[in-house]
Amino acid sequence: MRQALLLALLANFFTPCIAQQESNPLKNHEVQLLSLLLDDSINNTNFIVNNSFNFRLGNDLFTNSNIIKKGKDLYIQPLGTGRLYKAIKENGVVKLDRMDLTKHSGSNFYAQNFFINDTLYQMGGVGFWHIRGILTYYSNQTRQWEIIQANKNVQTYLDGTTNTVMHYDEKRKDPKLYVSNSYYYPNYPSSFETASTDSCYVYDFNTRRWNTLGKLNPEFIKTIGNNQSHEMELHINNLYIFQTQLKFYWLDFEKNKLGEFNNAENDRLRDFWLSSYNNNKSGFSVGFQFNLGDELYFLKLDNNDSLIWEKTTFNLKSLNLNKTIPIYTNNKSFLETIAFFYSQYKTEVYLGLSLLLIAIALRANFFRKKRMPKEVVVILYQNFYNAITVVEKELLEVLYNSSLTGDEVSTKTINKIIGVQQKDTLSQNKSRSDHFIKINQKFKMATQNAEALVVKNRDKADKRQYNYGLNKKFMIEIEKLLKD
Repeated sequence: MRQALLLALLANFFTPCIAQQESNPLKNHEVQLLSLLLDDSINNTNFIVNNSFNFRLGNDLFTNSNIIKKGKDLYIQPLGTGRLYKAIKENGVVKLDRMDLTKHSGSNFYAQNFFINDTLYQMGGVGFWHIRGILTYYSNQTRQWEIIQANKNVQTYLDGTTNTVMHYDEKRKDPKLYVSNSYYYPNYPSSFETASTDSCYVYDFNTRRWNTLGKLNPEFIKTIGNNQSHEMELHINNLYIFQTQLKFYWLDFEKNKLGEFNNAENDRLRDFWLSSYNNNKSGFSVGFQFNLGDELYFLKLDNNDSLIWEKTTFNLKSLNLNKTIPIYTNNKSFLETIAFFYSQYKTEVYLGLSLLLIAIALRANFFRKKRMPKEVVVILYQNFYNAITVVEKELLEVLYNSSLTGDEVSTKTINKIIGVQQKDTLSQNKSRSDHFIKINQKFKMATQNAEALVVKNRDKADKRQYNYGLNKKFMIEIEKLLKD
């Protein structure tokens, strides 16, 4: 009886440990890495790990894995497959849930995954004797990778032998993807040797169009080397940051600049790198880096496959902006440059052209008035004066005299001139208005002026009444007419 009770107690004691082991097939260093990333629920990161981290998915399916973190969500995409896994932690256990329904594999080795807003995209890769030049995205509805229809292919991959840099900037309202080179098989299928276009490309996610920015600068190619030399690759907003031969560089595709960190920051990062990776008596098998916000992590696996890491703050204010080289040179024709600019800034182009046309019309109108010969002006005004009636001439003279003295012409005076002093108020108002409208119409037709000759303002004492006067711009011309 005592033996049975003891066995039952032992079984209960070891059951949680057995359940943890069975429910979590991940290796200890894989759990360490995923736990470190899952503990941060804010920052984004994106990096590649080799098959030391195979997450028990089978090394025969893929060569390395792309780890993509978007805030609190963490994904693993074994490159060479269409599989997508989400890492989650439940009851202290880290496990992977498969997200996709992909059946086929082998066409996207050495591709690059990245988030733009809430959509996971994949670009490039190789497989089945083909270099991919398409852009795909993972659909939550179909749980498959769907193709993006773009204006052309840009074939590329990142296997460590190419000088391709792929950089995305998801913080912009008009997100972009930059690719520093494109590769193809010039003699396929007789040869699988690749050739490069030596061009820099940009993809606009809003317009779904690829454009060529220009030819890669030989100095840029020399500095960047190949992907194998990039022991650190970070995507921080508009900057792509990498390290080669213990020199830390930054590049900005949009501003077409490649530069270094200043000497103090470069020395600090180099010393941190050396202390992390060289001062290890037991040695290590794998080293890699990623950032979470402004914290840069240096990680390594020791010989016992235990994950060790250190971190330091990353200072983006220490970029050396005074010594830079262009990434690409643009030797496009004038028409190609105009076409590219138009495709990028359609709204601004339309607005600018509209404002330009308005400005041209106003300028033409202004100079037409400005340059009209005095002789023509005299003839036009004389034509106007000849076209108005005797009553209208008398009204014009009264208005002119009152404008000189600053007095207002009484409605009684106007009514007497036009002969409506015996009529009712409504008829008087209408008759006065009609006479001044006719004067203005004749003035505009004869002189080609856009402004009215007779202007009206409400009476200050009686807001129901209008007072009439002459436009001060035409006083000199009217004076000449009246005195001749």
